[in-house]
Amino acid sequence: MSIGLDYKDVAERELDNSSLDKELFESCLKHASDNKERARIIYIHRRIAELENKEPNLDQNEKWPMLIPLLILYTLGTIGVLCLVFVFLANRLDW
Repeated sequence: MSIGLDYKDVAERELDNSSLDKELFESCLKHASDNKERARIIYIHRRIAELENKEPNLDQNEKWPMLIPLLILYTLGTIGVLCLVFVFLANRLDW
């Protein structure tokens, strides 16, 4: 089952249990010209949009904090390898 359908179920349960957002439903009813069935559909659509926007995008938050330590480790590793090569060549060539 997709997440959008879960949100639709949540919005429909809110309408059935009367735990709905009264202001949002009133604006939907006004927009639907006092047609309750149309207002119900508009409410569900708007409520799904609200619920989808509430979830944070964790991928976007994690991208940059993980990049900085990796760049530091790769840089230290590269410098370490260059130092080892330099020491090895210095010993082989009797510098």
